[in-house]
Amino acid sequence: MLNRNLRPILLLLFTAMLLASPAFAYKKVKCFMPQAPDINLQGMKRVAILDFESHNDVSAEAGRALADLMIEFMLMEDRGISAIHGGLFGSKKGGVTLVEGLSTRCFDVVERSRMEAVISELKLGQTGIINESEASQIGEVLGVDFIIMGTVSAEKTDRHSREIHSKVRNKKKITFKVDCIKRKVSVSASIRIVDAKTGKILDTRRAYRKLEDKWCSDRRKDLRDDGEMAGTCVALIAWEFTNMINPWYELEVFELDKIKIKEFKKEADVAALATQKYELRKAYAIFKKLFDNDPYNPKYLYNLGILYEISGDFEMAKEMFDGAAMLKDDKRYKRAAERIARRTNLVPFYASLDMAIVPVDFKSAADDKSLFTEFVKMRGKSQKRYPVYQGPANTSGEVVRIPGEIRLEVLAIAGDWYKIKLPIGGKIGYVHKDQIKK
Repeated sequence: MLNRNLRPILLLLFTAMLLASPAFAYKKVKCFMPQAPDINLQGMKRVAILDFESHNDVSAEAGRALADLMIEFMLMEDRGISAIHGGLFGSKKGGVTLVEGLSTRCFDVVERSRMEAVISELKLGQTGIINESEASQIGEVLGVDFIIMGTVSAEKTDRHSREIHSKVRNKKKITFKVDCIKRKVSVSASIRIVDAKTGKILDTRRAYRKLEDKWCSDRRKDLRDDGEMAGTCVALIAWEFTNMINPWYELEVFELDKIKIKEFKKEADVAALATQKYELRKAYAIFKKLFDNDPYNPKYLYNLGILYEISGDFEMAKEMFDGAAMLKDDKRYKRAAERIARRTNLVPFYASLDMAIVPVDFKSAADDKSLFTEFVKMRGKSQKRYPVYQGPANTSGEVVRIPGEIRLEVLAIAGDWYKIKLPIGGKIGYVHKDQIKK
């Protein structure tokens, strides 16, 4: 029996993605990025997904599950993010998406009950197989633009054997025979995307997944259920097939280029840290200022390209990456240019569905003084009061006493003292660095 419980399937699908984030030497930003589908079904908005054809009872259930999973995936608003952050995990520590205006729910999917009723009324699929001509009849009645159909086959084999195992008992190695079972479950499928008006096949693909497990009588671990194994294979194939036509999100990590020029290093580090904190307009304002002073430095172009990319302005990102690659023969710059070229395919795809990416407004960032305002928080307890001095010395006299945990605007730093602006009354004073929360 095919296990169609999505929890273990989705755990397998996405846990590896979360753990795959590489460790870099410099500042990096982690976020979910939209991925372009393999084909752009321009102008097509309504789809019917038929059960995948099969030839035995096990495959029959796999065929229905494959269609069900594709429907479920296509109805997700933020597929790839929701699979991780939804009820399965209840956490958003994996990252965020900074690309606004998009949804991965791009098509209207016909309800299964409506589709099955039409197939029954037209007396189609009596042999269990629906061809392209019959699919166009279904499409005409349902008013869909394209139909997804295909075939699926699932197999399971259990191979029994006897093996010689060993263990240490009373400091002596002993050997013994045990009964073992090696289980292999495989699922192969093919998909056809059919124009519902003409019956023409728009695209096809084949996919194959297998899982293996082993059990021996001297081990506590149970042999995995074959239905669960088949369900995981089906889910992986459903995800791949859905990616053919529908966008999805993947967690990506972007490493910023480290600026080593001594006079600009401090500012660049502030910008890199702002990027990590998703303060993109602040990061842009700093990197743009540095770039304007040194427009032939490829590192500034590359970092600006990352800001444009993660915020959704793929055309500007491409311009930055191409410029960096032109100035310096660096594999990272070339890979970035190739990556963003693929990413730009999302723009016409969403335009055909009357959706548009809304990039972050960077134009006004350079003139926004508030972006450069630095705040710190006082140490200590909120019920106690701590002195703010008139000058950078504890002998200069007190301006006022303030509670711990209060947030303060920093105007300047003088040695070990912070010149701050008080939130009430706007008074100016000084607090020692030891009183500032790190």
